[in-house]
Amino acid sequence: MVQLGALPTEEAARAEWERLARRVPELAGFRPRVVKLDRDGQPPLFRLRTGGLADAAAAKALCDLVKAKGGACNPIGG
Repeated sequence: MVQLGALPTEEAARAEWERLARRVPELAGFRPRVVKLDRDGQPPLFRLRTGGLADAAAAKALCDLVKAKGGACNPIGG
């Protein structure tokens, strides 16, 4: 799985997916996942993620591609 952003609203996270999908056509094979993160005493964040990658090397390769096209991306998990 990779994280493509942490945004202030679910709508902003979905808009970021649309923006990234236009810039990075390789994301067309993936589905966005928006995960709400509640934080004590602070407004929540909405993490924009996608997954279904074969392994950590595939996650890194996707992130490298996203970053090369102006997006933010971090591999997460395993």
